[in-house]
Order: sequence, then C-alpha cells, then structure tokens
Amino acid sequence: MKYFLLLIGLIHFTFVRAQVPSLKHRKPIAVTDWKFSKGVIYNAQSTNFDDQLWEDVKVPHTYSMDAIEEVGYYRGMAWYRNQMTVPKAMEGERIFIRFEGVGQEATVFVNAQKVGKHVGGYSAFCFEITNAIQLGKENTIVVKVSNAPDFLRIPVDDALFNHYGGIYRPVHLFTTPSSNITPTFFASSGVFVTLKSLENNKANLEISTHLSSTKSTEKAVLNLKVADKNKKVVFQKEIKIDALASSDSTLTTEVEIHNPILWNARKKPHLYTVTAILKNDQQSDTVVETFGIKTFEVDAEKGAVLNGVPYRIYGVAMHQEWKERGPALLPEHHKVDMEMVEEIGATGLRLSHYQHSDITYQKADEIGLMVWTEIPFVHNYSGREGQNATQQLKELIYQNYNHPSIYAWGLWNEVRAWKSKDEPPVLLTKKLNELAHQIDPSRLTVSASDRGMESNMGNLTDLQAWNKYYGWYYGEYADMGKWLDDARKDYPHIALGISEYGVGGNIYQQDITKLEKPIGNYFPEPVQTNYHEITWKIIKDRPYVWSSFVWNMFDFSVAGWNRGGIKNLNHKGLVTFDRKMKKDAFYFYKANWSDAPVLHIAEARNNQRTEAITAVKVFTNLEKVTLKLNGKIIQKQKLKSDRHTIVFENIHLYKGENTIEVIGEKGKEIFTHKANWFLVMNENNTLN
Repeated sequence: MKYFLLLIGLIHFTFVRAQVPSLKHRKPIAVTDWKFSKGVIYNAQSTNFDDQLWEDVKVPHTYSMDAIEEVGYYRGMAWYRNQMTVPKAMEGERIFIRFEGVGQEATVFVNAQKVGKHVGGYSAFCFEITNAIQLGKENTIVVKVSNAPDFLRIPVDDALFNHYGGIYRPVHLFTTPSSNITPTFFASSGVFVTLKSLENNKANLEISTHLSSTKSTEKAVLNLKVADKNKKVVFQKEIKIDALASSDSTLTTEVEIHNPILWNARKKPHLYTVTAILKNDQQSDTVVETFGIKTFEVDAEKGAVLNGVPYRIYGVAMHQEWKERGPALLPEHHKVDMEMVEEIGATGLRLSHYQHSDITYQKADEIGLMVWTEIPFVHNYSGREGQNATQQLKELIYQNYNHPSIYAWGLWNEVRAWKSKDEPPVLLTKKLNELAHQIDPSRLTVSASDRGMESNMGNLTDLQAWNKYYGWYYGEYADMGKWLDDARKDYPHIALGISEYGVGGNIYQQDITKLEKPIGNYFPEPVQTNYHEITWKIIKDRPYVWSSFVWNMFDFSVAGWNRGGIKNLNHKGLVTFDRKMKKDAFYFYKANWSDAPVLHIAEARNNQRTEAITAVKVFTNLEKVTLKLNGKIIQKQKLKSDRHTIVFENIHLYKGENTIEVIGEKGKEIFTHKANWFLVMNENNTLN
C-alpha cells in the first residue's frame, strides 16, 4: 500500500521499468522532469531559489550537443532542479536516489542539504536521502554538474572523444525496508556470484550478499535461490541472522551446482538467476541478478580459450552516442546498437573507453558476446588521477561483477610512459592491476597499447593488445601481417591481440582517386571497404590472435576534428553516426561472421560511372549468385571455399541508367539486391 500511495504522490514522475535489474523489485520511480540552467549560479541549491526562467528538460539529458555541431562545446557548470512532494506513507522506509551516469561530476542536494558528491562521468552512484527528505511536504532536489577539465579525474583530456555534460542516463528514486541488501555499496546490486572451481561436473560458487540495517539488533532471514534458464531451481537455502549490523556487512554462502550448464558465448549463452530476499518481520527486500558459469584463459599459441575450447574473439569497439541525442540515450537506442552488433555476427565487443549503460551489458549476456570493458584511463595522464582511477575501477567491477559476458577488465588505452618504468602511469597501472585481482580473482586484466612490444607501459596487465592502423596513419595494409608474424617470432610467450584497427569511410565520398588520408577531407567509402577486406584476411589466417576489434562500430563525434568531409566526426565506423546507413564494410563482415543470409552489392552508392567495362563485387555467404544487368542474366558464380566475396568481371554497362541485380538462394528462400548505376560522358562527350 505504501508503494501505491507513493505513485499517487509523485504523479508528475514517470513510472518505468528500471534498466538496472537490482531496482526492479524496489518499485523505482524514474525522475525524468527537471528544470535546467547552464553556467555558474550561486546558491542555486537553495529551496527558495527562483527557477521559473530555467529550461524544462527530460532526463536523460545532455547540455553538450554543441560538441557535435560546428560551434565548439561548453565545458563547465550546469544545474538541474526537481521539486517533488513525498507522501507520509513512506514513513519507516529508507529512501534512495540512484543516478546511472552524470557527466562528469555531480553534487547532489536535497532541501539544501548536501547528500553526496560523485566524480566520474560513466559509472552509477547512489545516495541514501532518508534523513534529508521531508515527508508530506515539497522537497527540492538539486544537482550541480560539471564537465570542466579536471586533472584529478580520468580521463584528463578530451582529445579522443567528447566529455559530455549532464544527467545523461536515467535517475531513479526508490525505497527499501529498514534492513536491506545495500544499494549504496558502490551503487552495485549488493549480490556477487563468484565461480570458485569447476570440476567433476560440478560448479562450486560463492555468493556474497552485502547487508545493511538501521537497527543493529534486528533479526532477519536471508533466502537465496538459484534457478536455471528454464526456471528450474538448482539451489536454495535459508540463512538465519541473529543481528544485522548497522553498517554494511557481508554474508558469504557456498553453493554447489551439479551438471552446470555453461555460458558458452554465442553458441549457448545460458544464464542462471539468483534471487536474494532479506526478510525482517513483515518486510522484505529483494534483489534478482543473472549470472553465467564459464572459464576463460588466453594462450599464446591457441589464442582465447573458453570453457576449455579455443574460441575466436572478433568484433567491434563501440562508443555510446547518437547524432541526434549525444550520449543521452533511451533503452531503445541501446537495443538498436546491440541488435546491430548481433546482426554483424561479432563474437566480441570492446566497450570503449569507459563504463557503458547497464542495458548494454545485459544484452551482451543474452546475445553471448565476449566483452572487454574498461575505465577511462585514456591517452594522457596528469600523475594526479590515481585516486579517481581507483574509484572508477571499483565501480566498474562491482557494478558489473555478475555479467558473464565480461572476460577482462580494461585498465588503460594508449597511455604512454616515455621516460621510465617509474613514471606515474606505470605505477598506477600496477596498483590498478593488483586491485582488480583483489576484487575479482576470476577475471583477467587487459590494456590497449599503441606503442612497441617493450614500451614502459607494456605487459603490465594479464593481457596486452595493440591499436594498429597500418595503411592509414603509417605503413601499408600488409604490414599488419608482418607485424603479427614478427611479434610472434620474437615474443613467443606473449599472446597477441588487436584492440583497434580501421580507417575512415564517408558514404557520400566514392572516388578512390581523391583519398586524403589520414587527416584530409576526402575519405572514400570504397577505400575503407578494401582495407577491411585485406586486413580481416590477415587476422583470420592467424588463429593465435586472441582478439581483434574493428574501430569502430559507429561513427562518433570528436569536437574540433575537421576530417573526411564532415566536421567533428570520426568516420571509422561501420555504421553512420545516425545509425541510418550501414557501410559496405558492415556487410563484408556480416558475410564473413554471420550465419544469417547476406547478399550485398559493394559500391552501390558509387552510382556515377565513367568506365563502360567494370566489375561487380558482391559480399555474400550464399552458395550460388546470379547477376542480372537490366533484367538480363549475365553471369552465374559459386562461392569459393572459405571466401565470402564474388566478383563478376568485365560487365559492360550501357550509356545512361543501368540496373544491377544479384540473386541468391538458401534452401527455398530467394534473396536479391539491386543497384542503379549511371554511365556518364567524359569531358569530350564520349564514353570512357
């Protein structure tokens, strides 16, 4: 009844299903409607401050869309205010407010009382506001936000991606009984499942539950239940607690699961569910988490090994922002992104260069993606960011501990120590590496380097991978193969991974003769396609490469860039910034990686032709393909073994419009793709 009254009392809020599973059974209220103003405003946290002239906004919200446009972007302070009446029916309950992400710092006030500050733009944080809330009266919630540079916070600069400001992920208000599974332990679920051993067809697990109570003498009962994907209960236990601690305490329970079903990535991403219910008198607090059982290791010869079997990890890296919304995405945006990653057939996903939305990790668990996730210790360093880096690593691990898709915690990307192994980033990496293993001994650590094999930052983490851009920033495409072969020969004990590879591609630019790499204004799409055709074969033919990630799945913004014909944009994505167009390279990878039928004419957008005799390239995984020109069958070809490209040579185009059509079959299904090409005159009014 209390929750029902709460909904009536907060009718100006929107009731939505929380993206975070640990909130689902706590009746969360999405706090969406806010007043907003940008700039330095003194005493804006006051309860009687006049905000009538402030802008009405809905969270998720960012005030940094100017970073995407051609006006630079604001790096500084902003304010959000929300006024709400909390019903007296909440009396006796503990009240919390949880922010899933605020860029890049946030100080929260309730009725002019500071309830907490959080530094870090990508992880969640949760504050208890029970003592600050006035029941039955109007309450003022104020959030002071800043995305101004801060050398005490990672990342210390925005050279590689924009540091958006704002409450750009959801906010929820929720209640629990006086005794709860604590939601304030690094804003995690408070329930952690660890695989201790897997042998003799038995999984030995450990479930750690963090508990809290406002009454130290309170007795309670903790019920733990584990069920498989089919809701079959495989473990259940009731634990009596004589007295709950007033502060955070941990209860550890050993669990045995016989004949466990392993989480086996895209082959079979089986998820178990653990339900933890803390009961006290007539009240209860419930947290439900999914988890998976798997083993993972990396071998210098075999590459990645999942559940004892070699498993190729190949896929894409990904930022979280859309052209129309920046990072202020709704669940449907995250789902679209993950559906495309699933569609392309990726087995791996690198979440760069920061903690992503919880819904992304959930979808990765369900799809069966192998996820590398990381903290934003990126590129440059100040030597003073250690405390914040440590905090953000703890938040990353604790908030995402139970996701089986995560196989490694990323500690840095392209951080360089030029002088010695005693420089601050080296010492910090060693500290972070030790911390990661202390919190989570079940997973590996990883880092992404753009330096040589023996750099001062190299091989400090369990796994090392390299960002390689041969043929774009330096060298030739074929140099990727030479580097891999030489590195394997000279450093046979080091497992080799490619954390980034890619080149720019603008779908509105098709003339390969005008290429202006790497920082010019013409990045023709066919050049990008050709690069990936060559580079993927190099990687595919070397199974010892334990992981490889295309940079990037989607075009993304970098304020101040003026490259590739569209300002403030990194064009290396396989999909455009607005998600409306999949580039040819997307279909190349889909044909190579996916089991779903693929039939795609490359360079269909290159529709102004000056050569009467041309070739038609088709990306496909269908066995037979027929080519038609203007309705007439011209050629038929079979797909060669281990190839996913068919090239129809010596196709004679007619003056004017030509309709190119390819037809393929899979069983009884027929697939087609068409392109319209125009053969145009040259300067002498003749055909070339």
